[in-house]
Amino acid sequence: MSTIKRILVTLSLALLTVFTSAQTVELTFTYWGSPFEKEAVERMIQSFNDSHENIQVRGQHIPDAYFEKISTMVAGGTQPDVGYLGEVNALQWAQEGVLLDLTSYFKSDPEASSRLPATYYNYDGEKTIGTNTAAETIIMYYNKDLFDAAGVSYPPSKASEAWTWDEFVEVAKKLTKDTNGNDATSADFNPEQIDTYGISFPTWWGGYTPLIYSNGGKLVSDDGTEFMMNSPEAVEVLQKMQDLIYVHHVAPTPAQAEALPSADIMMQSGKVAMSIDGHWKVLDYSQLGFNWGMGVLPYFKEPTTIVLGSPTVIFAGTQHPDEAFEFYKFHNDPTQVDLYAKGLWMPLQLSYYTDPAKTAEWLDAIEGVYPPEARDVLIDYTLNNTPIQPVQYWLKNSAQIFSEAIDPAIGALWSNEMTAQEAMDQAAAAAKDLLQGRW
Repeated sequence: MSTIKRILVTLSLALLTVFTSAQTVELTFTYWGSPFEKEAVERMIQSFNDSHENIQVRGQHIPDAYFEKISTMVAGGTQPDVGYLGEVNALQWAQEGVLLDLTSYFKSDPEASSRLPATYYNYDGEKTIGTNTAAETIIMYYNKDLFDAAGVSYPPSKASEAWTWDEFVEVAKKLTKDTNGNDATSADFNPEQIDTYGISFPTWWGGYTPLIYSNGGKLVSDDGTEFMMNSPEAVEVLQKMQDLIYVHHVAPTPAQAEALPSADIMMQSGKVAMSIDGHWKVLDYSQLGFNWGMGVLPYFKEPTTIVLGSPTVIFAGTQHPDEAFEFYKFHNDPTQVDLYAKGLWMPLQLSYYTDPAKTAEWLDAIEGVYPPEARDVLIDYTLNNTPIQPVQYWLKNSAQIFSEAIDPAIGALWSNEMTAQEAMDQAAAAAKDLLQGRW
């Protein structure tokens, strides 16, 4: 080959490289999560990059101080294209124009428009910034061996058969044992020497919100201007939850809980029989090697749970909104992210709850992750018993309302310093000037 030909070939290759590079869109995706979640997200990003020659995504894992670091990036003009974001921050930033309005994308895309309605983050009426990264619900877990030993029927998996609150309390008493083997129904039961607790429940809002909803109560009014946790419906629930600890002695006090292992380890070791918690705990339970199951929550007036989860958003500063949305859809596709099959996340797409073949792709993908009753608990219960979105999806100033009004009062409730009515009246007074309506 002559020198001139070699030069022409070299120039052609160089031009081709420049042309190809110019056609490749580069996106940045920020996210938080455990090392396990990081590994799964990295696999998803690699799969996306391998299948999209003209779009390449760079993942940036931020395990700590996420919002602070994202805020610095936004202030410096180096915000990501796509990223996880806390619900409170997301709605504030949507209002301020920091996030891309995805309304038209969601309305025109068949997959995006067919996600669970409860997972949408909307503001200014019908505008949407997107949906949860994944769906999650609050459910009941239990140790089957402890139930068998006590001769007690397992928690129902169907909402139509859910325990009333009083039925639930009686079961919790039968499963709570002192060091002499007496259960909490016995006159000889010693509440100062408990060996196994009947129930463990979260003290944050995910633990009490579905139960308040089940009693016809609300945390705040629908327009976000009136505090309602001091209403009779909400107070009844909170008082009965406090009674689990201090009247019935079937749940540990906050001080005891702090000194004990986590609820999942307690259940594995036979020290707690039931635990109210999020779906995400399936990941842990499925790897702990004991005989466990899941059921629906007890109820007051109507069987009820909630859907919850932080959103993924696209930032308004992206130069490539169409490509960013392409990745947005891909990143929570259960066929691309094994966190669904492994029990950390629940799908967003309605088809995974209505199409048996799609359900099997999720719940049966990995043997030994989901128990047989999961179809009732995670499909029917999610579709038919999640009537109200938690306030975190739509209440202005919710972070301050919780930190300054609700959480201190709830803390006093769990520590038995106040009755439910006293605590919620205190919260109502503190929240009065903080309520600013809906986003």
